[in-house]
Amino acid sequence: EASYHSWDDILSHPQPITIRTYSTGMMTTLLSGIVNLEHSQAQDIQDELVQYPVNVNLIQHQELGSYLIDAGLDASYVHNPLGSMKGIMVKGRLGRATQEPNSDIATILDREKIRIKGVFLTHMHFDHTAGILDLPKDVPYIVGKDELYINFRFFMHGDHLAGFDELHEIDFTTGVDLPPLGKSVDVFGDGSLWAISSSGHSKGHVLYFINGIEDRVLVTGDACNTQYQFDSGIGPGTYSSDLEQAQVVLDRIIAFKQQYPEVKLVYGHDLQTH
Repeated sequence: EASYHSWDDILSHPQPITIRTYSTGMMTTLLSGIVNLEHSQAQDIQDELVQYPVNVNLIQHQELGSYLIDAGLDASYVHNPLGSMKGIMVKGRLGRATQEPNSDIATILDREKIRIKGVFLTHMHFDHTAGILDLPKDVPYIVGKDELYINFRFFMHGDHLAGFDELHEIDFTTGVDLPPLGKSVDVFGDGSLWAISSSGHSKGHVLYFINGIEDRVLVTGDACNTQYQFDSGIGPGTYSSDLEQAQVVLDRIIAFKQQYPEVKLVYGHDLQTH
């Protein structure tokens, strides 16, 4: 049950929760997959190969422990630009990644002696799920309702969810409406972490809002990949399942930032924050 029912109330009651962002590697992919080059503001932009970081966020609640938002790339990308992905469609469809040794999130957690209590996923595209391979399987993994994981044997598969009996789904029909972003769920029940329905880039895409004492942060996932995407207002590209709805979600993020400029945006594929 939600503890607060408006953004003004939420922001007036910050909680003891923090967030840190890590890059687990650099992905080289087509710009058109990231940015909608059919957008009216993109007529002079040429498609090209671009490099973006693949980010993971660590949230730490003073009372409830540590959790991840997304899992990034697993350690196999140090030696293989396609990582754990296999199948006849992989080489032609997926971007290539580079990764420095020991920069996968499992190694970072081990180095910092952090035991996570769960993983929240913005969505289940491979660059957000690959790191699950090296993470504990005895904690809950949480996704938006109806989110799909693509794992077609022979064609394209990474088996990132091998060993799981179930995923936990966030049902936004039980949430509260928080304009301009929309249906939201108070994850811990204290107003510290909010999951926000953002179907568009993928069917069950989720934004996460961290209501910390030091920082208030909106984790956009791939609903807004980069600072450039926010500044230009050009929605996500062809890697999205619904381009029109993905644009609607980006427009909502921009409106939210205009209304609450004190909130920091952390993007899915940009280490710059705004």
